Amino acid sequence: MNPLKAFLREHSYNAVKMFLNQFATAIFGFVLALASSKAQNAVLRNVTSGFAILFYLFLLYTMTWEIGFRDKNAIDNGRKPYKPFTGLYISLLANAVNFLLAVFIMLASLTNLSFFGKLGGICASIAVIIEGMFTGVLANHVAPETPLNSFWWMYFLLPIPAILTCLVAYILGAKDKKFTGLFKFRYPESDRDPKEK
Repeated sequence: MNPLKAFLREHSYNAVKMFLNQFATAIFGFVLALASSKAQNAVLRNVTSGFAILFYLFLLYTMTWEIGFRDKNAIDNGRKPYKPFTGLYISLLANAVNFLLAVFIMLASLTNLSFFGKLGGICASIAVIIEGMFTGVLANHVAPETPLNSFWWMYFLLPIPAILTCLVAYILGAKDKKFTGLFKFRYPESDRDPKEK
């Protein structure tokens, strides 16, 4: 089977699940940013946005760690090759919509074509919703009238923390390494070492 088709067949569900986690956390982060903006408190806005981002990355980490850990048994037994970039590839697939939006926002900023201007405006509005956990941070100004969300290149940077988190999480899961004791994932009974039963 074609490697790309095999990857999509095995991990498309995981990528969709990652995107749904992003969407749910984005709504949560957007609501927090909206509430803190109404309170006109920049510190509160940044703190709540930071919390939403960390919560989102934590969800990705636990999910991708478990994918790596599930693959560990097959890798150790030679049934599956070890591919350390699996988490990164799943995350890239899950972030495809984010990158597509970023491309249209970039085209709107760098061209004078009205078509891309309108499309970029729509994409920016969608990005605010599906990347809502970053809303509070992007509202910070680098100049009196220039918030971070006015720079098109920011939208290419937003998926990077998720991609790096998934890369590290999969590698650690496949090696059964943990940052904390939060992960108590165990093999199914049929795959477990007889000594552990």
